[in-house]
Amino acid sequence: MADETRDVQGIDWRRTLAFLEITRSFRIAIHPASLLLCFLGLAAALGVGLLLDEIPYIGGAEIHGKRFSQSVYDIAALALWRPWAFPYMDGKTWEDFGLCLMAPVAAFRDYVLLIWAYWQRGGGATWFALLYTVLTLAVWAAVGGAVTRMAAVRIAREESVPLKKAVGFSLQKWPSTVTCVLIPFGVLVLLALLVGAPTGLFLMIPYVGEWVVGLFFGLTLLVGLVLALVFVGGTFSLGLQWPTIAAEGSDSFDAISRSVSYISSRPWRYLFYTIFATVYGCLTFVFVKFLTFLTLYITHTAVGTFTWRTTGTQVLDKLTRLWDLPAHMYNMWPTPGSEALSSDVTTSEAWASCLFVFWVWVVLGVAMAFLVSFFFTSQTVIYFLLRKVVDATDIEEVYTEESEDEDLPLEHQVTGAPASAEQAGEKPAEEPPPPPSETAT
Repeated sequence: MADETRDVQGIDWRRTLAFLEITRSFRIAIHPASLLLCFLGLAAALGVGLLLDEIPYIGGAEIHGKRFSQSVYDIAALALWRPWAFPYMDGKTWEDFGLCLMAPVAAFRDYVLLIWAYWQRGGGATWFALLYTVLTLAVWAAVGGAVTRMAAVRIAREESVPLKKAVGFSLQKWPSTVTCVLIPFGVLVLLALLVGAPTGLFLMIPYVGEWVVGLFFGLTLLVGLVLALVFVGGTFSLGLQWPTIAAEGSDSFDAISRSVSYISSRPWRYLFYTIFATVYGCLTFVFVKFLTFLTLYITHTAVGTFTWRTTGTQVLDKLTRLWDLPAHMYNMWPTPGSEALSSDVTTSEAWASCLFVFWVWVVLGVAMAFLVSFFFTSQTVIYFLLRKVVDATDIEEVYTEESEDEDLPLEHQVTGAPASAEQAGEKPAEEPPPPPSETAT
């Protein structure tokens, strides 16, 4: 028997190394519809903070000597858009390079610490933190539901969901996307009150309370362990809850159950996926920042070539007086009345500079929206990978609404079997003739 030979066509690295599926996040995250939704979400979140900051007895609190708007500006300008740093160039070290690369992580950390500082401040600052958290959660639940829905369908079927349908799906599932975040922490607060209040009140009984509470304090610590597990599970599962609803079309309880189950079943795999997605996202943001800088720099250079000083006393050309030349070595977020505006600037130029600042902020805001879009997309990919490992469900399986199924190609539509051959338009098969009857001989 001749020996059979088989040609090795190649290695499917995406199937061999499943985590490489996360690299698809960049291509999906830069979709214009996702960037638009995330940009509007950032604008809405910032607008909510600015409005609340102006309400008497609620806003106006200063953290580290700065109001909310100034703190957010510093996070965006200093932490997120940290100056470029290449080792062994201009005295930069590998530490400077690491800080530049992981700037999105530092910006997110500073933002969380800022909100936490408002919670701890007390008084009107606590009310500011409460209202801001609830309102921004409502905004991001709508945005996140739509973005993860578009990402889920693209990951599973390589098909695009129209923006209108994605937003409609998100609004339909909005109660679930909001409550799936609140339920774990609501349970945490409720259990803490049920345990803490009776124990604390009993402890106040003179001479007896301390002995009784001390005797059963081990049970209190056991409940504290349960509360800690609820907090950890609720915190780490936040990123997977909205992708669960987008991929399964389920409710908040199913989202919490699946996300916690997947993480607890494969904690190290989830941690590895998250670290890989974080590093890959920071690397892609470096590219996005560089592209953003080139966009601003080339535009300024092209327009500035045909502008000049209008009077002999002014040392800067007109465009530079309105908007300074961007440079990657310092903050690219311009402000009206900055050092780029000389003392010879006219009133018209001073007001017009606000328009230039607005459009530059839009460009930089779109770059920041990429980070949010990448987060939602990468978490959706991670959900599909964990679902495949834990539940043995193929990545290609995703919930599809009836209205969406009508727009899919025929090979993706699921149709029922025809009731009869006449309904299918086919000619029924002729019945075979009966066998000849046997005769007695």
